Amino acid sequence: MGAKGWGRRSVLFLWMLFALFPVYWTLITAFKQQVDIYDGPKFLPFVDFTPTPQAWTTLFGGGGDFLGKFWNSILFSGVSSLLAVVLGGFAAYGLARYRYKYGPYRNDDLSFLIVSQRIMPPIVSVLALYVVFVNLRLLDTAAGMILAYTAMNLPLTVYLLRTFFEAIPVEVEHAAALDGYPRSQRLLRIVFPLAAPGLAAAFLLSFFFAWNDFLFALMLTFNNAQTLPLYITSLNAQSQPLWWLISAVGLVALIPPAIVTVVLDRFMSRQVLIGGMR
Repeated sequence: MGAKGWGRRSVLFLWMLFALFPVYWTLITAFKQQVDIYDGPKFLPFVDFTPTPQAWTTLFGGGGDFLGKFWNSILFSGVSSLLAVVLGGFAAYGLARYRYKYGPYRNDDLSFLIVSQRIMPPIVSVLALYVVFVNLRLLDTAAGMILAYTAMNLPLTVYLLRTFFEAIPVEVEHAAALDGYPRSQRLLRIVFPLAAPGLAAAFLLSFFFAWNDFLFALMLTFNNAQTLPLYITSLNAQSQPLWWLISAVGLVALIPPAIVTVVLDRFMSRQVLIGGMR
């Protein structure tokens, strides 16, 4: 290996250390006591400080409401992302296969009109949602948060999936029609499987946006339907922030997005290979 190769590897190694250091710091902080955090920087467990499971005992055995907030985040993110992909998939297919004309608006105009709802600042839409939810009694409910996150992610899902459906040759559907498949079967057995990588990517983005949301949860929930970001904020909104507990919650909050990313990455890779073979 030449000097150029070693130089490239060294740069990548330094960048990896730089990128992973916050995760390492969060990990060791989750095993520190409060006095170890405020007594100067301590980097090495069993050398600079003695690790303690105090944070994890508080989270999972302290009788708090962490598990409830954690479950709320998983439920709201997963269900709303699935609904956004299903509804957005049908809408995107319609924009990709049919030609619409509503006054001066054509397909491209309608597509931009849909995605412009996502460009709009969230604080504008959340105020209107708050008024609607008050009248419909959806404040601080699971159904209300799922509905809000679905509406938040639907425009981006439609915009992304339209491109994937347009890339599928319409001749494939014509061939399936000649084989006797009705339109519903052509969608479910031909079009959607070929667009599976796009559906997975749209689900992943929707899940991330819903999982990391703070504003909607802040404005539309009070207690029962609160999510993990609000729980983390409550730990920091004290005269002396509980950094050891915040670090433990932060590490747990990384797990569901990481699992979803790994599973969907393998799924997308497999579906791309199957699509190429077809």
